[in-house]
Amino acid sequence: MSNRKLNLENKDLPELSFRLLSISSSKYENDWTSFPHSHQFTEIFFIKSGSGHIQIENETIPVKADSLVLIGAQVLHTEFSNSSDPLNYYVLGVEGLKINTHRPVEYSVVNSSASASSIRLCFENILTEMHNKKKCYEEICQHYLAILILLIYRKDQISCELVEPQNSSHECHKAKRFIEENYQDKITLNSLADNCNITKYYLSHQFTELYGQSPIAYLTEVRISAAKDLLTTTSYSIEEIASSTGFSSSSYFSQTFQRICHISPQQYRKTHVVL
Repeated sequence: MSNRKLNLENKDLPELSFRLLSISSSKYENDWTSFPHSHQFTEIFFIKSGSGHIQIENETIPVKADSLVLIGAQVLHTEFSNSSDPLNYYVLGVEGLKINTHRPVEYSVVNSSASASSIRLCFENILTEMHNKKKCYEEICQHYLAILILLIYRKDQISCELVEPQNSSHECHKAKRFIEENYQDKITLNSLADNCNITKYYLSHQFTELYGQSPIAYLTEVRISAAKDLLTTTSYSIEEIASSTGFSSSSYFSQTFQRICHISPQQYRKTHVVL
């Protein structure tokens, strides 16, 4: 019989106090509309397949399979896919993690090819646990996140530090992401509060305190941003754009667009069209 025993070195291990907020799995389909947005937490992207780029503030970052992108809190960004090679990616929302970088904008890009299988497995395990919600799934997800962060540390291409959450609210993050992913649907303050399992009064107060505007005002902002993109990149009619961005009618869309942008949708299209 052969036997091999390895002992763990007795040294102080780092205390990992960041917290997982959410995970999303996204794949480009023809209804994808990109608009700049930011969060009060760090996001970690892992590209499963496809290619495209991520716009981070004024920088354009090409991404492809196995790309790992970390974007800091309050950094404006959006994703764009190559239509012939659709992007398919995971993204984690992580609270209490700051990216150390020499750049003026807080982000980092890591080529994870050498350890892609281990990194991808962390994302897949978190998604499975979050979906099934079996006993102790929250703790298990947190441990998978810790493993992922340590794998990233190991690459010596990135440095992170733990920070105090910026007066963040898990419910508000959830509401904000729900708006960004479902703005085409009918959303009310009541339905948004129900989705987050809190009262509409608490949601409205906390969201406004955290983001500087009400949930419904943010919903309108997201819809108008998506509408601008459709006005300049498609030949859809005003009625089609209103419907696809969640407005109840073309007249209400036009009134709202005029109020916010101080120009009609038709005039905006004429002056900004890129077709």
